[in-house]
Formats: sequence, C-alpha cells, structure tokens
Amino acid sequence: MRAVSFLTAVTLVIGAVASPIYRRANVSNVQCTDPNTTLDSHTTNVAILAICGGIAGTIEKCQGAPTNTTGQSGDVRFTLTPTVAGATINISKGRWEQGVKAAFAQCGQDKPFTAVIQGGASSGDVAVKLEQV
Repeated sequence: MRAVSFLTAVTLVIGAVASPIYRRANVSNVQCTDPNTTLDSHTTNVAILAICGGIAGTIEKCQGAPTNTTGQSGDVRFTLTPTVAGATINISKGRWEQGVKAAFAQCGQDKPFTAVIQGGASSGDVAVKLEQV
C-alpha cells in the first residue's frame, strides 16, 4: 500500500514539473462587444504586432511613450489608451500578447472585445479595444 501511495505521489510531482505553466496577464472588465463577428486570424495577428508603430521581431516593448496607440491591419484595429490621464503606454510585448489571449479566452478567438490589461502604462493600466473597421 505504501509503495502505491509513493508511486502516485512521485507521478503527480513529475507531472507537475513536466507541465509548462503559462502565466497570462491579468485582464479585467472584459466585454465581448460583437460575438457574432469573427475577425480574420492572420489580420488580427498582424494588428497585434502593429501597436506602438510596430513591435514585431526583436522589439520587446512599446517604444516612444505614446499617450495612445493603434494597431491596424486591414479591417481589424486595436486601440490602446492608459486608464490614468496623462500616463504613457510602455506595455511589453509579452504582457500585451498574453492580455489579448486572456480576453480571447473569455470572448472567443478573434472576437471583438474591450478589456483592461493590468500594468503596461507609466501609471495605471491599459484599456484595449479590438474592433472591425
């Protein structure tokens, strides 16, 4: 009986260590604005990387401290604004992408939404809107 309990415990520990844990950015106030619309996945991905003048490749963070920014590709647009007046956007690529994934987890992949991503600004959080234009 002890051997079975021991093997069960070892299996659980090995499984826990072997499974990657992905931390998603904290997202609040998620509103699914148009559940009947599904945006083109490729166009959405291009728009994700178009914020802040472009964060593709080796760029790891929003550059230039903008007070707002958009990322648009075709008919898909992300709009980001700080939640605190006068703050600037300095969101990292990782936080941004994880925030979008967290909102998609609630609304559905490539569905329009509004949400607030924790952090990502010189003060306060970042409000995000994904829409079809």
